[in-house]
Amino acid sequence: MTLERRAAPLREQAVEALRASIVRGELAPGARITEKSLELRLGVSRTVVREALRQLESERLVHIQPGSGPVVAELTTDEARQLYEVRAALEATAARLAARHGDARQIRALQAAFARIGEQPPSSLDEQLAIKNAFYDALIAASRNQIIGEQLANVQARISQLRAVTLSAPNRQPAMRAELGAVVDAIARGDADAAYDHSVAHVMAASAIALAHLEAHEEAIA
Repeated sequence: MTLERRAAPLREQAVEALRASIVRGELAPGARITEKSLELRLGVSRTVVREALRQLESERLVHIQPGSGPVVAELTTDEARQLYEVRAALEATAARLAARHGDARQIRALQAAFARIGEQPPSSLDEQLAIKNAFYDALIAASRNQIIGEQLANVQARISQLRAVTLSAPNRQPAMRAELGAVVDAIARGDADAAYDHSVAHVMAASAIALAHLEAHEEAIA
């Protein structure tokens, strides 16, 4: 997976590649990472690798332990619960603000982003995540509050390991589409309270799947 030389700095490309590997589960929670293996895998210098690892450490996706090097972070059930609670508050507030302040162009963009979410999931997780991320970009634009967008991105980064779990759960795609459809409909008709409530319900549905997964994992290793 040698990185291509494109406009984005190599450090940014390395961060994107490593983050994607963690989201897909190719780098599992608790897995040790060696700088040499990343140099060979990505085709970049050790300096770039170290910069990328420091960025992922700031996102709490990686822990750099003195003496043993970087490892992929592991979320506890309690940490995940707290993160989903924060995500629900941020996402629902963005939905409420979008219902209040989104203009016609922004609402159409949100509806178009939602229309890309089909009843069946795309063939690849990367495409599925790109579609979902585009929806959130449109939601934040309609909310007219970029600070919420920045904070939500931080939370999403920390629970990114669980997105593959929630998105791949049986029958999750049509349920997710129905949940987000209710959010979009409420925003389009300017119903701020309904937009907030439907958004909380959506995040809590994903939270239930993620927490059940973590609880089963913790029981298995207990």
